[in-house]
Amino acid sequence: MKKTILALTLSSAFICTSFFATATTVENDSALQQVTLATQAQDQEKIAQLAYEYAFSIDEAYKFYYETVVKTEYPLNQFENIRQLADHTYTAHPSINNDTLHIMGWMDLAAEPVIITIPDHDQGRYWLFHTMNMQHFTDSAFGSPDRGAEGGIFMYAVEGWQGEVPASVDEVIYVEHPLVKMMGRIMDLGGDDSPQAQKLMDQWSVRTLSAFLGTKGPQQVQRDYPDPANSNWVERTNFILSEGTMAKHDEKLLAQFKALGLDGSATTLLTPEQLKVAKTAQKSGFEHIKNSIFTDSRDVLGTREEMEAVPSYQHAYGTFMGQWGLPAEQTMYTGDFVDVDGDPLDGEKYDYTVTFTAPEVAGFWSYTTYSAKTRLMEFNALNRHSRGDRSLKANDDGSYTIFMSSDSEGQENNANFLPIPDHGWYAILRMYTPGESVQNDQWKPTPFTKVKK
Repeated sequence: MKKTILALTLSSAFICTSFFATATTVENDSALQQVTLATQAQDQEKIAQLAYEYAFSIDEAYKFYYETVVKTEYPLNQFENIRQLADHTYTAHPSINNDTLHIMGWMDLAAEPVIITIPDHDQGRYWLFHTMNMQHFTDSAFGSPDRGAEGGIFMYAVEGWQGEVPASVDEVIYVEHPLVKMMGRIMDLGGDDSPQAQKLMDQWSVRTLSAFLGTKGPQQVQRDYPDPANSNWVERTNFILSEGTMAKHDEKLLAQFKALGLDGSATTLLTPEQLKVAKTAQKSGFEHIKNSIFTDSRDVLGTREEMEAVPSYQHAYGTFMGQWGLPAEQTMYTGDFVDVDGDPLDGEKYDYTVTFTAPEVAGFWSYTTYSAKTRLMEFNALNRHSRGDRSLKANDDGSYTIFMSSDSEGQENNANFLPIPDHGWYAILRMYTPGESVQNDQWKPTPFTKVKK
């Protein structure tokens, strides 16, 4: 998508800098087109930077996996039920939503397929099961938008697996890598609705194929995971690419990166010169990624087919801002980083307001606020982090107005008040199951307006 965007440096967990804004234009070449041009120009520095931008989403996925699974000895092929709406105390995922209960986990398909069983849900309740591979591409996403209340039995297997599929399985999903991030979402309206949402959550299950069939299965594959503390991004990316079919899909790109040592082989040892080039490429590549602001999730999240059509840094920005995000057909996200005047949002200097017509959705929508320092929700006295169609009071003409301030005193009974951090911050508008007017850009979000404190 051709689009003029704002480039600004976020204060984040990785780098702390001041905001600045500069107009820039998205590069429209795909990753393969970019590296082909750099190769034709014999621009080795550019090729190395493009290699890092390609590897960024894979490496971030691996580091997340290492921190949350390997270091904690978290069991694979098992669900973790987050039984309350995420708030400032939840720090595992940047920019996580405050709208649904979450079911998290990781599949390991190296030894055998895995079966996901999802119960029927009550009519009108939003639910979704979403999986992503180690490249931050969506493998699957299904739920109430396409199935209504009907659950089902779903089998996941690595591409190339050949075996007998149980007759009770409704669908087989073939994936590129054996390690698969699982995320379930179930709408929780709070209050009396929470026990019902939690009851449904407890009926979701994940089992290996052998456990599903009640037979003895193979042992889980053992891996010698590289520690991010004493490895580099090339080594970690090669480690991931050495399993499954991701390297096969990306063989044309990897052929261009081979001189750097990025070749999909877990046994590749980098020379001192390659290590030097990799370090420089990481610095320039990360600068490019973090300064490339996209406000439309369609630009940065999606399937392999969708993300192969854009430069790697563009997809990497989606990983940088919020790992494991949903594709646009399921949920569309827009980000507010600056106000109507183009100034970075700053809760220390200003309060803010916005009046808007609600977006067309088949599901629901909400604004959630985050600290620009951490990309996480921040503590406030009301423990209120989002406002949307389920919580706001509409104006007489059907529009909605939200008032935002870092001072929440006396606002507990104001349904249209949304707390913000007392420093740099941003908001994400999530539109679950977006309608046609949202998807074709007929509906557009309204910028925030400053209010003097």
